Amino acid sequence: STELNHRIYIAAPARWVYQAITTEDGIRSLWTTDVSMETHTGGRATFGFEGHSVTFEMRIQLLEAPSVALWHCEGGNSPDWIGTTLEFRLEPQDDSQVLLKFCHAGWKADSEHCYLCNTTWGHLLVTLKNYVERGVKNPYFT
Repeated sequence: STELNHRIYIAAPARWVYQAITTEDGIRSLWTTDVSMETHTGGRATFGFEGHSVTFEMRIQLLEAPSVALWHCEGGNSPDWIGTTLEFRLEPQDDSQVLLKFCHAGWKADSEHCYLCNTTWGHLLVTLKNYVERGVKNPYFT
C-alpha cells in the first residue's frame, strides 16, 4: 500500500493544533464546513464535500490529547478512501513550535485519487498552520 506523509512546523501550543483537528469548529475552519464529529475514541466523524455528494465516514480509533488523533475510513462514497487511516501526531519542539507529522496510509498503489489527495493534504496543512497561528479561517471546501 501507499502512504501520504507530510511534516509541518506550527508556532503554537500542541493543544491548539490538537483542538483544530479534533473538533467540528476546527475542521470547519480549515477542511470542510460539512462535518459531524464526535470527540472521543470509538466515536464517528463524517466529512462531506460538494453538497454532500462526496462523503468520508470515519471511526475515531484513537484520541490522546494533545498528541495523537487516528481515524479509520469505514464508509462513504469514495471507495479509494475506505480502509485508509489518517494519523496526526504532534511533537512539541524546544522553540515553542510543534511538529505535526501527518500520515494518510492504506492507499492502493495504483490509485490516481491518492496523488490528488496528497496535493490537497499539503494545502490543508498550510491552512491548518494559518488557522492556528493567525486565526485565519479558510476552509478548503464550503
